[in-house]
Amino acid sequence: MRHASKLWLSQTAAALLGVSGVQAGQDANFILYNQHMEEKGALDVEVYSDFSHVGDGEANYTAQLFEIEYGVTDLFTTAIYLEGVKNYDAGENYDFGSFRFENRFRLFRGETLLNPVLYAEYEYKKPNSRFIRSVVGRTDGEEEEAEAGEEESEHELESKLILGRDLTSNLNVAFNTIQEVNFGDGLWSFGYAAGLNYVFFRAYEGSEVSSTSSETGLEKMTLGVELYGGLGDSHKGLTLDGSSTEQYAGINLRFDCKNETHFGVGGAFGLTDDSEDAILRLTAGYEFE
Repeated sequence: MRHASKLWLSQTAAALLGVSGVQAGQDANFILYNQHMEEKGALDVEVYSDFSHVGDGEANYTAQLFEIEYGVTDLFTTAIYLEGVKNYDAGENYDFGSFRFENRFRLFRGETLLNPVLYAEYEYKKPNSRFIRSVVGRTDGEEEEAEAGEEESEHELESKLILGRDLTSNLNVAFNTIQEVNFGDGLWSFGYAAGLNYVFFRAYEGSEVSSTSSETGLEKMTLGVELYGGLGDSHKGLTLDGSSTEQYAGINLRFDCKNETHFGVGGAFGLTDDSEDAILRLTAGYEFE
């Protein structure tokens, strides 16, 4: 009886604390952020890969994002990203796409109603940058930009208000507002992301599953669902019109292992004519604690 009580208490504690552990920031999703932060002193190295079927006769592409993320404090996480991209046009080579410097600040250490987090990211993007980290703005101004002349590298600042809450020990919901300003022309573009993460498998310490599996065995499996898209810009105004914005739905899976490695696979599907048709999204990473 005493042993059973201790086992039940350990499992309950793991369930209550497990959501905010290794899966910091995005959990299973690729666009949506929640309130979870990297632990102080933890270093996460991650590789993301997109394989896109664009549609409408446009060239498909593959893009990779290489991330190094560090927990400066329990309330402040910073990261750098480097992008490589290959457009499947004749003569196109794999090339550098972008550099990004991200910072996230959680406002309150304890749990609040919406657990707000402030996000700021500097982006240097070459014209061939394709990896989708967020979707903002409108598509009905792209023809005007094309007529204006040859595309140039862009310097942008992207900010987000991240709101998230753990409804249960296994279920988290979140919503992001996204604002992006282009330093070249001063245009502000807006977008959003919303969705959830649900941990549907967890190997508890002391359980038969945990004790019989290897050190590299599966520790946690998470399902992510996200909706995201553009909301307009400061030039033509705000809109959710499907004929002038990109809108996407994504469903993703993440696998966390006991040796601090994690893997993810997902799919993003365009919901409007101007969206890319489908994107296969993969990720793999390791966390140094």
